[in-house]
Amino acid sequence: CALPICKALEADKDCGGLMAYNYFSGEPVTGLNEGGRPMFLRTPDAKFTLANFMRTHLYSALAALKVGNDILLKQEQISVDSLMGHGGLFKTPVVGQQMLAAALNAPVTVMDTASEGGPWGMAILASYMLEKEAGEGLADYLEKKIFAGQTGTTIAPKAEDVAGFDAFLEKYVNTIPAQKAAVEGLK
Repeated sequence: CALPICKALEADKDCGGLMAYNYFSGEPVTGLNEGGRPMFLRTPDAKFTLANFMRTHLYSALAALKVGNDILLKQEQISVDSLMGHGGLFKTPVVGQQMLAAALNAPVTVMDTASEGGPWGMAILASYMLEKEAGEGLADYLEKKIFAGQTGTTIAPKAEDVAGFDAFLEKYVNTIPAQKAAVEGLK
């Protein structure tokens, strides 16, 4: 793949000392309840490469999701066996899928039509509520009516990617006060 986003696959697993916040509207799960400020940070000895820059932005896009999922997984004891991805993150094959698998430490399946945009998930849930048969669960509805006959690929998380994302997330959470300070300082 010659696209810049594909360079993310070559990056340091922890993003090499780079950090990004892409908040425009805040993220209550991270304690930022009002509009954020897009911000990019680096350590003095950061490995500022295109690969690390791309991975940093992908990881940052998934960081609040990871914080919320950690609440469900660790505090609420919810388990995740697998995920199905859909939307623009998956337009370039493998990249977003591998990053999401690392972030949530679960296999991610992406169907061949996954890069189609729009509020697809909400439409599917609405369709399920209107069309489900008596006693039909969401998993069965998806398997038999939505994804029947479609093909996709599944990527399992790699231990080194999960460890890298976890290292990135620890720094992400530790630097949220800088994001909060930017919001307060730029009011």
